[in-house]
Amino acid sequence: MKTSKKIVCKIKPKRIVLITILGLCYLPSVMAATQDELEARIALLEQKLLALSQESNDLKKQVIESNKQLAKLNSHLQQQVVINNQKKTLKNSQKATITKQHLPTNPVHASNNQIVLVNTPKTDTVRDENNSEKTSFTLAEFKDYIKDEIGFSYNGYFRGGWSTSSNGKPKNYAEGALGRFGNEYGGWYDLIFKQKVYDQDGRRVDAIVMIDGNVATNKAAGLFNTQDDNIMQFSDIYLETKGFVPSFPDAKLWVGKHSLPYNEIQMLDWKTQKTPAGGGIGIENLNIGIGTFDLALVRADVNVKNKKEIIKNDSNGNKFTQYKKEEVDLNQLEIRYRDIPLWRNATFGVNARYSAPNKSKIQNSVSIKNAWLGSFVLRQNEFFGGFNQFTLQTATNSVASQLANINTNNPEFASNSDNDYIGLHTGGKAYRLVSEGEAYLSDNIIVAHALALTSGNDVYSYDLNLPHSDFKSFKSAIRPAYIWDTYNQSGVELGYFRQKNKVKSKTYVEEGYKTTLYHSFKVGKSILSSRPDIRFYVSYIEALQNDISKFDFNGKDHQISFGVQTEVWF
Repeated sequence: MKTSKKIVCKIKPKRIVLITILGLCYLPSVMAATQDELEARIALLEQKLLALSQESNDLKKQVIESNKQLAKLNSHLQQQVVINNQKKTLKNSQKATITKQHLPTNPVHASNNQIVLVNTPKTDTVRDENNSEKTSFTLAEFKDYIKDEIGFSYNGYFRGGWSTSSNGKPKNYAEGALGRFGNEYGGWYDLIFKQKVYDQDGRRVDAIVMIDGNVATNKAAGLFNTQDDNIMQFSDIYLETKGFVPSFPDAKLWVGKHSLPYNEIQMLDWKTQKTPAGGGIGIENLNIGIGTFDLALVRADVNVKNKKEIIKNDSNGNKFTQYKKEEVDLNQLEIRYRDIPLWRNATFGVNARYSAPNKSKIQNSVSIKNAWLGSFVLRQNEFFGGFNQFTLQTATNSVASQLANINTNNPEFASNSDNDYIGLHTGGKAYRLVSEGEAYLSDNIIVAHALALTSGNDVYSYDLNLPHSDFKSFKSAIRPAYIWDTYNQSGVELGYFRQKNKVKSKTYVEEGYKTTLYHSFKVGKSILSSRPDIRFYVSYIEALQNDISKFDFNGKDHQISFGVQTEVWF
């Protein structure tokens, strides 16, 4: 067994003192290094804190801006809700009532004291002052906006009133030659319905229906029938487009039952331009050269008596001759070049229409002639504060025969509203010069007029039912009036006409005159272009000669009538 030895560490005192001194010297240096590191870390933390503070400020700005945008969006949504509610109300055919909550918090008053309903200035884009978008609307503008947005409109015309005479039932006589005031006792109406079906990218499509007809004013019941003069027809059913014709953004292209616009001589109640149509296609407002071009191709078939005799027996066994009517296809091409500038406030137009029958192979026994209508139109606006329009026309065959009528002188191909083509037409011609207009002779005196000079040869007279007629006619109506104010006029309408027809050396003369005193309640100073109009009148009419019409006023050659009539566009 070995005995363990003790290990003894021998350290000299000098070494202990040296180690102690070195330790004391190292401790401050370690402490100094730790303090520098802390200061560096504190400085880094301060930088991060400053960065966080800057980010916080940016975030606050973003929050504030977002709140502003949300407020604007909320305001816009509220106003859009108002507009949508208005649309729904109108679509349900209920009256729109704009209440106080629909208005902005601080309504702005327009210069005409109307309240601004919509005020939503856009801040997302900067707009030029000359091309600024309208952002505020008055009540009237707001109604127009809703009307245009829905795209539906209902407008038209009607006239009617009460009348009687000193000798029983009043009778109108040659109103197309003497004038209408105090010489028109029936009622008439036009009702136009228009609905927008498309409106986008500069292209618009509208469906349009027009109903017109007559309403008898002498009886209480107004059932639709022909014997009581209560009639109705669909005169227009068509689709109208805008923006579909290449290179002509303002051109109108239409398809359906329609024709180019009529031109009415108001005081005589007939048209210088009228082409009734069953169906067709047309283009209007083509800006070509210095004028405007219109074109239409329409169909208007007519009933023509077949010359072939059909022998039949009646119930008693007696034989009689019957002529069957054939329906002949008729197409009419109409061209107008209008609004050609001449001098200041004056325009010129040229119109032409060709009516072309299209008989089938089995209609060789049917006699029907084509017809022409040509017109020159000169219009002078700002004529003594009013206007004057001259129309020079020429026509052939059945259209020329229409110009020979005492009363209605519409340049139509068919002889009546039943689309009948009657009479013998052998190339006859007629010529007509028409003047219509109104002028202010002073601030309180206005004069309206309508004059027609017509002549023709070898035409068929629908009044006499005789072919190969030569005729001359003068028709006139002059209406001077005193303007008391915007709502009252007093005046007189003077009418005179004379027509002479000559057939195989025999002469027929028709002549008459009319004097009508009236007072009118109006909403404008113009005679021809301001409606509504309520007229109180007394009228004297006399037929000086009646070889053509054989007309009489309940056994007399004259009539005194009085009554009241209204006329309105809406």
